[in-house]
Amino acid sequence: MSVGNLTVGGTGKTPMVMRLAAGLEQRGLRVAVLTRGYGRRQALPLVINGRGDLSQYRPDLMGDEPILLARRLPDVTIGIGADRYALGEKIIEMEESTPPDVFLLDDGFQHLRLARDLDLVLLDSTDPFGGGAVLPAGPLREPREALARADLIVLTRVDENARTELLEEVRRLNPRAPVFRAGTKFVGAFDAATHRTANLFALKQQPALAFCGVGNPQAFENDLERWGFDVAGLVAFPDHHRYGIEDFKLLVRHADRAGARVLLTTEKDMVNLSVVPPSIPPTFYCRIELELDDEAGFFATLTERLQMAPK
Repeated sequence: MSVGNLTVGGTGKTPMVMRLAAGLEQRGLRVAVLTRGYGRRQALPLVINGRGDLSQYRPDLMGDEPILLARRLPDVTIGIGADRYALGEKIIEMEESTPPDVFLLDDGFQHLRLARDLDLVLLDSTDPFGGGAVLPAGPLREPREALARADLIVLTRVDENARTELLEEVRRLNPRAPVFRAGTKFVGAFDAATHRTANLFALKQQPALAFCGVGNPQAFENDLERWGFDVAGLVAFPDHHRYGIEDFKLLVRHADRAGARVLLTTEKDMVNLSVVPPSIPPTFYCRIELELDDEAGFFATLTERLQMAPK
């Protein structure tokens, strides 16, 4: 099954892949993830998992999202490469005695060369269709009418004031797909240098400079404020940005001007910190999970549709 969206930018695909993999495993299914590994230099396909030496996993060779998935899903096999069909075949061969029951195709809604039994599409309710313009004029990867291909739809970051209008538009574009809602759940904050759990009470008392290289940086700042952090400013880098010493020097200057006493980033950005100096102010990263409003109903619908798929 594929997990994807209509727009360029962050709608929560990686947290959804994590939630799907964990939920399907809890229901007795073996799961493997197939992903391109955006921005990696390595051309050859790779197969990794969280049971390996994670300190040896490099984002320039594997991509940041596969490494994050390996850290959070140690029992899930992750195939990285452009040819997802070949990756699937390789994983089946490697795990011949216990092959996966489900392949999750990360960011695969537009990967039409590969057949799938179910398409799950995420829509960021704050900007679901990117103003209606298709690349390069706008952020849509394909016209909004492509939503008709979806078998399941999940609305993320739902604004209650816009929910009725958005639901009506989604139903117009796709009257057959069940629609669910999901939000971002804060799990905890960790010291970037030691990976130790932070004292949240103390952390939230200090002005923080947020920084990230994700598809929707404003959403990260909004989430931090919703979680009770004192956000003094935000520095946004390009998506999948890999950080070096000069970036930290820049961040320290911004923090000094903003009066920030700590730096806050995402767990995905933490993967891309090639060097984590004992910075002043100190750096912390936030761990999140995708939280479904109706998790039982979602997984019941999902497993039912997977069971109906041709064998």
